[in-house]
Amino acid sequence: MKRKLLFTLFFLTINYILTAQIDYSDVKFRSSVYEYKETKPRTDELGIDRYLLEEIVNMLGEKKYSKTEKEEIIEKAWLALANPKMFDYVYKDFAVTSNNNWGTKNAKGEIVLEPNPYLTDWTISDDEYPYFQLAFNKILDHYNLMSYGDDAESVALSFNELLLTKDFKFSDPKDDDWAYSYLETVNVELEKKGLVALVTKGYYQIVVCEIENQERLTDLFQKFKWELVKP
Repeated sequence: MKRKLLFTLFFLTINYILTAQIDYSDVKFRSSVYEYKETKPRTDELGIDRYLLEEIVNMLGEKKYSKTEKEEIIEKAWLALANPKMFDYVYKDFAVTSNNNWGTKNAKGEIVLEPNPYLTDWTISDDEYPYFQLAFNKILDHYNLMSYGDDAESVALSFNELLLTKDFKFSDPKDDDWAYSYLETVNVELEKKGLVALVTKGYYQIVVCEIENQERLTDLFQKFKWELVKP
């Protein structure tokens, strides 16, 4: 096991070095925390493992991503959840660009970024579950496997971004629609294609999967203390 882990980290490090680098000449890196956590998230103890992530990614990216592409997503997600410090080092470009403040300038016209964004998220989290949700959400969102919509208009935009629905044409939201009512409308149309849209209750993150996978996907998300519902 130790030899396999060392090989994996070596491979990831080489992959990081060979990847084309982003131009950081206009970026200032400045930490927003005084001291980072030294501990790692308790993945195994809490029932979070690589196979769990693999099953979720396979369901959400089925028939759209190749086996190699899905393995890349799974590897990123697993390292981010299990070792945020290592993730920030190995996938530096991904780590900083997957944050919401990427490219945003402050009042001085500066782009100031946290040098270790995933480690910072872990440091400021009260426990593992908020961190697991945030980190996994950012990675799934980057690959268009999860999106966000808290009103009818943003839900409609979400379906234009999600991998399984971006090529579909849905009915436009009505003036009196809200997030859940529009999701109900879309689900009527998705059902004809054997698909279903689910949303994390209270958080408004949206995923789409095949109807036959709905129950299993809901069970898997509960491992993260995410409650998936069909509006």
